Order: sequence, then structure tokens, then C-alpha cells
Amino acid sequence: MTKLIVIIVTFLSLSSCAQEKNCIDFKTGDFEYVNENQPEKITRTENLQIETNPKTGIVIHSSIKWTSECSYIMTYEKILNCPEDVSHMIGQKIYVDILETKGNKMKVHAKSERIDTEIEFIKTK
Repeated sequence: MTKLIVIIVTFLSLSSCAQEKNCIDFKTGDFEYVNENQPEKITRTENLQIETNPKTGIVIHSSIKWTSECSYIMTYEKILNCPEDVSHMIGQKIYVDILETKGNKMKVHAKSERIDTEIEFIKTK
């Protein structure tokens, strides 16, 4: 019985270590979506994110406000080169929680009035 308890405790300890997040490495840098249908390149500083689609030329500028080590609010500030009127999007907020990190990849949960989804990114720089 004691051996079983030791095995369970060891297993739980190891699995909790495997799920540890290192969010600070993802606060700034250059990123790409893992999804091939999203070709956007993302550059993020502590409080600004610029997302550029090389196929369409659309550029989205968003402010970033970190609410905790692994959560932030992204607010659309301006959208350039969009062929349609997207002025209604300016000021909209996306609430982002970093769910997991592993090496140069992170998975986030993003939620706003229009979306509620999980997204994976690769940090390129």
C-alpha cells in the first residue's frame, strides 16, 4: 500500500511539472500561427502587437495590457490596408489566456464578442 501511494505521488508530481508554463518567454518577440491557413506574422512588444498578413497586406495594430503573468487583453487600435470598412472593430478587446507553453510553442485561449477559440503559435525570434 505504501508503494502505491509513493507511485501515485511521484506520478502526480511529474505530471504537474510537465504542465508548467513559461509565459514570460512569450510576452515579446516574433510569432507565427501554427495553422497554415493563417499566414500572419506577429511582432509583439510588452504593450503593442502588430500582425501582418503577407498575402493580403492587411496590418493590425493592437495594444496589449498584461493582467497577470499568463493573461492579457488585446485591443484593436488600427487596421490598415483592409479593402472593407472595419472601423467597427477599433476598440474591440480580445481576452487571451496562455494555456500551455512548450519550447518555442504556446497555446492560448482567445475570447471576444466574435470569437471563442484556442490558437497555437510558434515563437520565431
